[in-house]
Amino acid sequence: MATAPARPPTNALPVRGLVEPAFSAVADVFAECVPADGPGGAFAVYVGGAPVIDVVSGLVGDGDRRWRTDTTCVIASGTKGVVATAVLVLLERGVMALDEPVATYWPEFAAAGKGLTRVGDIVAHTAGLVGIVEPITVEQLADPPSIEALLAAQAPIVPVGRPSYHALTYGWLCDALVRRVDGRSIGRFVEDEIAGPLGLDLSIGSPPERIARAARLQPSPDYQLSAFLGDRPPDPRLAYVYGNPPIVGRMGEPELLAHEIPGANCLASAAAMARLYGCLAVGGTLEGVALLDPMTIELGRTTRAHGEDPLTGRGLRFGVGFELNPNPSALGPAADAFGHTGAGGSSHGAWPSRKVGYSFVTSQLRPETDDGRARRLLQTLDACLW
Repeated sequence: MATAPARPPTNALPVRGLVEPAFSAVADVFAECVPADGPGGAFAVYVGGAPVIDVVSGLVGDGDRRWRTDTTCVIASGTKGVVATAVLVLLERGVMALDEPVATYWPEFAAAGKGLTRVGDIVAHTAGLVGIVEPITVEQLADPPSIEALLAAQAPIVPVGRPSYHALTYGWLCDALVRRVDGRSIGRFVEDEIAGPLGLDLSIGSPPERIARAARLQPSPDYQLSAFLGDRPPDPRLAYVYGNPPIVGRMGEPELLAHEIPGANCLASAAAMARLYGCLAVGGTLEGVALLDPMTIELGRTTRAHGEDPLTGRGLRFGVGFELNPNPSALGPAADAFGHTGAGGSSHGAWPSRKVGYSFVTSQLRPETDDGRARRLLQTLDACLW
């Protein structure tokens, strides 16, 4: 396919980057969603294992510095999709199994009546450990095993087996399993086994060079986490989920980006995330790099949990760590879409039926009730494919 510059719509400043002619309408919508003179963002797409869109616009939040295709951004809960991919690699290697009790690999986890909780409960957000009761300091983020020890000792907050979003604890629980069956931390495993082989500009626990290219997050004045947007009064247990440790609103700070916070602080470019999901969308092998077997990807996107979160009332649908369509998150029109969205509007995922992998990253965080950017981009992308 021929390459054309991104085409701006009438009366809009131009976006920059790559767009194949058949997808110029996506660039038009992107320019409307991410103005050149405001907080920036990027949208990247792979189709059939090849890049077709990688456009950027706006400012990174540091003076008048412009967003570039190698600008990185915190993808918040989009991190969980990267972690889910790592878990699938280990499942495929046979070093752990979804139906096995967590205590088989992590004996301390059996405390407080959790002896029968399975690995599959952890990856599907049904382990009941949605937050940590014991107060955690920001300094403890430098020592994930100390946090994981608290989770091992703690009793569930909600009933095991019922889906409830493990906003931060999902990452630490998966990290603890990876450490025990592989020996490496989740950040090291992702670098060695996923980012390195596929050439991805992403990391969980990031080096100074990648942090230096990161955009500064800029919440809109009315920004709130989706968990607090409903009509019902906030459940008091949400303080454990989002207030311990007290890092909500601070994820873009360089000192936090240097730590491994595997539920929330992956730093990545849109192109890297689109390439990862582009690989998954075509069966797990891209440009000769075999990441996963197609049957393992099928396992990852098979529904394991579906229901209403008892703390927020939001509908949830999870596979092995991936959000699945249909659910309230913006994963696009494809019925078989899977991936993971992030706080403030980012979205990253795969459409296997279309062989599409995509990523929208943004430094401007908006409340879900007033943010249609990812939905518009993905609807336009879908229209261009037919």
